[in-house]
Amino acid sequence: MTRRPDQCSTPTQTPEEPDVSRIANIAEKGLSLSDAKKALKDAGFTEEDYEVKSDTGKMVLMASNWIIQSVTDGDKPIINVRKESDIKAEEAKKKAEEESKKKEEEAARQAAEEEAAKKAADEEQARKQAEAAAAEAQRQAEEQARQQALQQQQAQQNVYYANCDAARAAGAAPLYQSQPGYSTKLDRDRDGIACE
Repeated sequence: MTRRPDQCSTPTQTPEEPDVSRIANIAEKGLSLSDAKKALKDAGFTEEDYEVKSDTGKMVLMASNWIIQSVTDGDKPIINVRKESDIKAEEAKKKAEEESKKKEEEAARQAAEEEAAKKAADEEQARKQAEAAAAEAQRQAEEQARQQALQQQQAQQNVYYANCDAARAAGAAPLYQSQPGYSTKLDRDRDGIACE
């Protein structure tokens, strides 16, 4: 039996459904929703193939105002978006906080440096004062020793013995020419030794 061409069964062609797992690769984080929709349309996807949700639950009206944050896979992937102005405001706030923190850290660093410099200057001043006090004490000790030596020398030079009996009584006899109290009056033989 032969079949007629109208009786032949021809396979019906169903349009190929696009692979929704590719949506996550096309709708990347940071891409504007309008650019992502265009790319998805060019890849053969329709808006029924995915869902768009905002981070605040607001309705997404202008795709150009929204930025993709993530894509949740599934039978119908969900493109999570955030308003561009919210992102910029958050970035500005974060930047301001970082700058404020940086300024605070810089101020703290400068205060620490100033404190360290002040401490070093105070220590240096204390060291110099201690050195000056030690030098002054040494100078006074040397001056006192010099004065005592001078007084002893003067005392020795002022020694006078009326006669050899007085020199013997003082325990100074015999007196040599270089010693205090020596006098030619006490040295009868003029040999440089008195009260022999």
